[in-house]
Amino acid sequence: MHVEPHSVAAIVMAGGVNRIPLFDGYQPGYKALVPVNGTPSIRYPLRALRASRYVQDICVVGSRDDLAGAVGDPSVAFTPPGGALLDSIVSGLKAFRDRPLVLATTADLALLSGAIVDAFIEACAAAPTVFKTNLFVSVVRKEDFTGPFARVDKIMGRFRDGTFCHGNLMLVQPTLLDEAVAMERINAMYAGRKGAISSALALGVRVGLSFVIGVYLLHLLTMWQMAAIASRRFQIGIVPVPIPYPEVALDVDERADYQLVSEILAGRSAP
Repeated sequence: MHVEPHSVAAIVMAGGVNRIPLFDGYQPGYKALVPVNGTPSIRYPLRALRASRYVQDICVVGSRDDLAGAVGDPSVAFTPPGGALLDSIVSGLKAFRDRPLVLATTADLALLSGAIVDAFIEACAAAPTVFKTNLFVSVVRKEDFTGPFARVDKIMGRFRDGTFCHGNLMLVQPTLLDEAVAMERINAMYAGRKGAISSALALGVRVGLSFVIGVYLLHLLTMWQMAAIASRRFQIGIVPVPIPYPEVALDVDERADYQLVSEILAGRSAP
């Protein structure tokens, strides 16, 4: 896959609500509006996307009425969110249906930078693929959670070739919307999203057993072997892309996440 500068569109998923108390006095509301060091969280990924040499246009998947003030940039488009995360991703892809590649990120990825965005896109371009339509998913090795990131507590999958955490960056070819089998099975997987095993079983016996036995219990499969099994089931390429940036895994879901992100950002701004 060849990527030209300014050839990627980007969507920021901003419809999610966080009801977990992140700090004293916190009131449930949009993750995109959570104040991090005095700035709405959505401003951070937007700055990163603007700093990327590959991202040209940006669309926020969320309520314009509620979020436009925090976004503060009339050049950023809006499209309404769906009832669930998957519906919102589809809504965002439809906004850029004519583009070759769409980058997706969440609105609470406050440590994202333009350099990380570019490194991920370039890693996707270098990843081998065999399918016409591909979904590239960022992953981070456990060994890369060093320094302050050693405190991060995220769900990780243990494979034969290592232990990985999923990140919150994806690169998608919008032709995915035309892949009926893939969309049907993605919906099935999303319906069982409360557990990794139930999600895998929703894709069929072979995928389910491969994950339960080959990954969850015995750690016999590599991450790429499991991805190849899933790709055949989806009939599109599911491509894990390792990048050495734990920042992409640190979305703000819990109080500990909020405290760590705030500390790191405060350290970066200190003289």
